[in-house]
Amino acid sequence: MKKENEEKKDKKVRKKKKGALGTLHLLQHICFAGAACLATVVLLSSFVTVEGRKDTETFFFDMGDTNTEFEDSMVFNKLLGRDISDIICYGAIRSQMETDGKFDPKKVIDVTAFDNRYSGIAGEYITARYYLEDLLKWAQYGFETEETYMTGEEADQFLSRTREVTYVEGNVDGDSYLNTDLEQKVRVVDVSGNVLSDPENPIRDNVTVNILKNRYHTVDGKNIEDYVSSWEEYTALRDHVQSAAEDLLINYNEYLTYQDYYDSGNSNFVYFVRRTTGDQTVVYSNENIKNKSMDALTAQLQEECSRYLIYDPQNMSFITNTKVQEKTPRYVLNGYSYAYPDDTQILVGVKTGYKEADAFQTAKNAYSQYSPYLWQNLIWIVLLGGLYLLLMVVLTAAEGKAVMLENGEKKVLLKWEDKIPTEIMLILAVVTGELLVILGYQGNRLLKTVTDEFAEGRPLTCGLALLYALLVSGGFSFFYFSLVRRIKAGTLWKDSLLAELVRISRRAGSYLYGHANTTLRVLIPSGVLLMAVLISILIAYRATAGTTVVLILMLILIGILVIISLLRAAVGRDRILTGIKKMNAGDMNYQIPEEGLTGDNLVLAREVNHIGDGIREAVAISMKDERLKADLITNVSHDIKTPLTSIINYVDLLKRENIEDEKVKEYIAVLDAKSQRLKQLTDDLVEASKISSGNIILHFERIDLIELLHQSIGEFSEKFEGRGLIPVLRTENGSACIEADSRRIFRVIENLFSNVIKYALPGTRVYIDVEDKNSESGTLVQVAVKNISENPVSVSGDELTERFIRGDESRTTEGSGLGLSIAKNLTVAMNGQLNVKVDGDLFKVILQFPKLEEQKETEQ
Repeated sequence: MKKENEEKKDKKVRKKKKGALGTLHLLQHICFAGAACLATVVLLSSFVTVEGRKDTETFFFDMGDTNTEFEDSMVFNKLLGRDISDIICYGAIRSQMETDGKFDPKKVIDVTAFDNRYSGIAGEYITARYYLEDLLKWAQYGFETEETYMTGEEADQFLSRTREVTYVEGNVDGDSYLNTDLEQKVRVVDVSGNVLSDPENPIRDNVTVNILKNRYHTVDGKNIEDYVSSWEEYTALRDHVQSAAEDLLINYNEYLTYQDYYDSGNSNFVYFVRRTTGDQTVVYSNENIKNKSMDALTAQLQEECSRYLIYDPQNMSFITNTKVQEKTPRYVLNGYSYAYPDDTQILVGVKTGYKEADAFQTAKNAYSQYSPYLWQNLIWIVLLGGLYLLLMVVLTAAEGKAVMLENGEKKVLLKWEDKIPTEIMLILAVVTGELLVILGYQGNRLLKTVTDEFAEGRPLTCGLALLYALLVSGGFSFFYFSLVRRIKAGTLWKDSLLAELVRISRRAGSYLYGHANTTLRVLIPSGVLLMAVLISILIAYRATAGTTVVLILMLILIGILVIISLLRAAVGRDRILTGIKKMNAGDMNYQIPEEGLTGDNLVLAREVNHIGDGIREAVAISMKDERLKADLITNVSHDIKTPLTSIINYVDLLKRENIEDEKVKEYIAVLDAKSQRLKQLTDDLVEASKISSGNIILHFERIDLIELLHQSIGEFSEKFEGRGLIPVLRTENGSACIEADSRRIFRVIENLFSNVIKYALPGTRVYIDVEDKNSESGTLVQVAVKNISENPVSVSGDELTERFIRGDESRTTEGSGLGLSIAKNLTVAMNGQLNVKVDGDLFKVILQFPKLEEQKETEQ
């Protein structure tokens, strides 16, 4: 009841406060929506989309143009500059397509000169001339070449014995190609070619060549092979024909688009391009030309257009009342130097009445809507944005502010959304934000299309922008002010799912930490058992109508007995676990005390003790077997040595005899090699046996590993050279001192180098790296011997250190399989470590010994 009264009082206070804050929130949303709507108006009015020659183009108005006429704006001058570039390109294409201002399909095209129009042509060159329409059709159909097999005689007769050379009168190599004046300068002459062979001794070698399928003939009715006398000339001319035709087809399609855009009579743009080559003057224009003189064209342009540009390099004159600079037409003309002489004159202008529906008219209408109201809109946007921020500050301070209740208590009043867990609220905020972004992006794409297509689309855009702004402002306020209230009320963390999880985990962890043994090992099983007993007693109580006191006493007694029993079982398990841990640590003589154990614990303890006895017996047997094995190897090796020594001596005597039979010498050499190998194997067996049985005496002294490695490399230098191996010793310091037996450590290095010489890939490098390594026990000296294996290694590094294990499965090499095993056992005996790593064909042996400290070295 008390809680209900408090909730009623909270609602009453909240309602009073909600009226004032609600008004401020509404005003805030209106400011944001108004600013967004005006920003949309400014944005929509700040650019214009016009129809270009190929597709639509977008131009943005400059804010500095708001107090100027449209003709002085950047958009006007950008459009004018674009059109100047277009008509210069258009003029170059017209010079290729037209004669006397009309399209001429019979225009003769010099394919070599045209293909080299950018780089220039030589004073003499080989070419072919085709009609324009033939090249255009040929490019449309596509060029086909056929790989043709010819005999020497056929190849000799295919090309012409003479070639047709074109001379350019007064031309310097590299001059630009001009369609109009080239025909007046060229002279075509047939000259003797470099014949492929002597007519009396024709080519006899067969050749395969790519022959062009001549879909069309030249203006002389010939094919390209009729103009050349060598295959180099044929290939070059064939490429010129194809390249020229393909470029002309591209230019022809451009020609049609330029013609439709500028010459169809629906443009406010006027142009005259006047070019003079020799005594011929050509004027390209989209107006009726009254007179081709420069003065007449200038007068006609100024009469028709109020804004114009006249570029006259011939008279070093540039006249304009626009913002387009002289460098614009000059730069564009330089790019088409092959089509225009240096004194080409450009006259362009715009009819500012804008009667024709073109890009200038569209831009003019858009500019008239942009210019007058830009600054007014921007000022309103700033004012509304500032008021929005001010209301944001005021509402941030007001939301979540503690209020005085009727009972005198101060309390932060929360709304229903503030009680949603923090993480869920955060997820909702992210999802809402993503949905608003997607909605805005898709809506912008749709409205941009509508606005570009229809002028009436702009009011629709503004209306939808207003609605979208209200959604954004409302969504932001919903989540932001909820965050503010949570922070002020101190519930941001308190009401989060993570905080609740932490609280539950803390309580559970504290309980388990304090009652781990009892809970997990006694109380849980006891509780289960007690519940079962309780259910049984209740059933018996109902059946016998017993008294409550008796029932309680029975429960207490049974509970005590169960707990005692479980505790004894727990103590017994602890005793068994302790015994297992000691045996696992190596104490095989430990016996688990059996006093006080009962049931399964007693059986388990006895079995564990029996396991210990079995392990001790097995270890003893194993040690005995190892000793017997070592003794057997030692004795047998000793017995083998006596006859082996005799064999070696007699073989040596035979070698000294003057035996001339080469076959006998070969047999003696085999006996010598095999007996020496058997002696080495016997020595290895004896040494391996002694090391494994611990029957060796080590004399430790200070050893400089780096110095030892240098000496060892010197002793093995001839063997390394014999296998083409290059040892590379890399060290960090000048010395690396360890404690070891000098004879045994040299044997380790000797075994490692012998292993490298036997199994490394000839002609490779062997890297020996010496460096210091830090470990928990101190600083170690590490020696890494790395080489590339000649044959694939199919076993792991650990297996290679076992006895009689070899990386050469075919066992064709001289190894015994004991070298690495002996090296590892000796290293371990000298308090070091030896590891083998195999990575593909990379074989790596790593030695590690404790490094002698400076103080210890000084003492010694």
